[in-house]
Amino acid sequence: MKRVKSLNNKGFTMTEMLYSFSVFLIIVSFFPLSFKYLFQNEQFEARNKIMEWHVFVQQLKKEVRLSDELFVFNDKIILKKDGQTILFDKHGTNIRRRVDDKGHEIVLQQVETVRFDELHDGIRLTVKDIFHQQHTASFISFLNMEADYDP
Repeated sequence: MKRVKSLNNKGFTMTEMLYSFSVFLIIVSFFPLSFKYLFQNEQFEARNKIMEWHVFVQQLKKEVRLSDELFVFNDKIILKKDGQTILFDKHGTNIRRRVDDKGHEIVLQQVETVRFDELHDGIRLTVKDIFHQQHTASFISFLNMEADYDP
């Protein structure tokens, strides 16, 4: 019959306790850094969202200015330019751009509602995002101005 060694009954020494506590403190000291990183990520996301909105507005302004014809509907806009039909409409939670009913270029994300309103000299775009923030931009079309101008 084999004899089993008796268990060590000396206990947990002060040195082992200090070592364990030191390792615990090192691990816990990294938690505030990770929280700081998470909050900075939200700020980074907000800055990206604002930048995405400005890029979209500039792209649409250029498209409207250079278009030959302009058709405004409640939830979409159709532009005719150089024989091509360019459509901006809402698709899911995105606003997409399509040329001649082909392609699927996402130009703005996380959109809840979109509304295009025709103005005398252009259009007004109102977008409400999924965070319930509303953004508005106006675009001037030179098509109506040329028709009104009579030298």
